[in-house]
Amino acid sequence: MNPSSRSEQLPAIHLVIIPSVPVWNNGGSLCFDRKFYDGIILYTQYWPGRISCIMATSRSARPDFGVVEKRADELAFSCIVLGENEAVTEKHIKNADLVMASGDAHDQLYISELCRRSNIKCVYVIEYIPETRYQIASLTTRNPLILFRRFLFIWQNEQKRIAAFRLCDAIQSNGTPAYHHYHSVRNRLLYFDTRVSKKQLIGEAELETKLERLHQDKPLRLAFSGRLVRMKGADHLVKLAQLLKVKGVPFHLTIYGTGDLDGDMRAEIAGRHLEEQVSMPGPVDFHSQLVPDIKAKVDLFVCLHRQSDPSCTYLETLSCGVPIVGYNNRAFEGILQQADIGWGAKMNDLDGIAFIIGNLSSNRNELAEKSRNSVKFAALHDFETTYRNRIAHLLDVNGSEP
Repeated sequence: MNPSSRSEQLPAIHLVIIPSVPVWNNGGSLCFDRKFYDGIILYTQYWPGRISCIMATSRSARPDFGVVEKRADELAFSCIVLGENEAVTEKHIKNADLVMASGDAHDQLYISELCRRSNIKCVYVIEYIPETRYQIASLTTRNPLILFRRFLFIWQNEQKRIAAFRLCDAIQSNGTPAYHHYHSVRNRLLYFDTRVSKKQLIGEAELETKLERLHQDKPLRLAFSGRLVRMKGADHLVKLAQLLKVKGVPFHLTIYGTGDLDGDMRAEIAGRHLEEQVSMPGPVDFHSQLVPDIKAKVDLFVCLHRQSDPSCTYLETLSCGVPIVGYNNRAFEGILQQADIGWGAKMNDLDGIAFIIGNLSSNRNELAEKSRNSVKFAALHDFETTYRNRIAHLLDVNGSEP
């Protein structure tokens, strides 16, 4: 049953959400991460009752874009902003019927015990598996002693996470890696994170118009979007472009985003004389530019993530009718097992990625078929559908099934 149709049948249920993302205090207003805020607004539309958020204050500078600023009296939900080093206690959740916490946040792993003592249902949201955490540590830490300490910290927190999950009432897993890894936890839900709404999915006519270009023997339009850091494989993108150029594959690669490697990548493009093949427009607004660009100007997305993060990039790209070629990390491999929407190569196998792209340049029908498959799969997991499914799961856990 659609959660929105339940609202008239169920008593008001108080849901408390403790996200891992912080809020920025800006005098008399609060600044929220745009993706988080859009999700909470959907909860307020579909949830049969009150919604409260308990959020930490960010110590970092507020981003220049991707935030929503609101006064407290403008919010459709109540927001408790924790003080510096303040922990969530029983007083914060005493009126809750159900608490949803972050299983990835090491400082929230006591929440299920807190809920158990207060006789409140607890659901954790989890994305990362231990392998992913070790991968990220390895890719971002050069000092072996510090790396050992990080590994030990990860291991210790995983023991706490397992204990916390034993006490919770359910988990919601973003992506197949966490869903399969924590298979012993009761009441699991699998979902795929995305910011693309149903109305933003590429239309059939729009897709077919774009696919017509594939058969005009023009250069393949490749793209990447995301943080330009090693764990996202950004350091392999320009090297891939060089391989394709040497192989004589006609292409153009657009790299959206910014990050630590931005300057090095621009220098590498110039040093390899790839200015005609590779462009870097920098960070762009997701809804007003990135999605329209991917829909209209991209034939194939290159995703060289070197860890198993269940990035929203996957579903957001597929919703634009663009298949993906990438490294077979656990997250991407899990999606490929669900739907025929792309091609995978072994981790760090740039030659394998270049070989696949070269074959697709000569086999445009295969690329077109995967493009259509991409939209079909994404339509099952759009922004609204994903949140409805997650809310229905929460209501079932709460025992609110009519």
